[in-house]
Amino acid sequence: MKEKGPTDPEYTEWQKWFAWKPVKCLDGERVWLKYVYKRERTIKWTPPQFPPDAFNRTEYSTWEGILNMRMR
Repeated sequence: MKEKGPTDPEYTEWQKWFAWKPVKCLDGERVWLKYVYKRERTIKWTPPQFPPDAFNRTEYSTWEGILNMRMR
């Protein structure tokens, strides 16, 4: 098993969250006013030419999208 390096992303667990405002899911679908799942992606080390936390983001997905990602 490959050891994680400082540039490998780390993900939190998926958490159920109600989308009060429109959010864009990983599959490109825009959803709002319904429950979706969200997680945080962080990368510990960023190259010096980029601002700190440039690659950190919040990702959203529906339950079907999560199942799709796991089946690939």
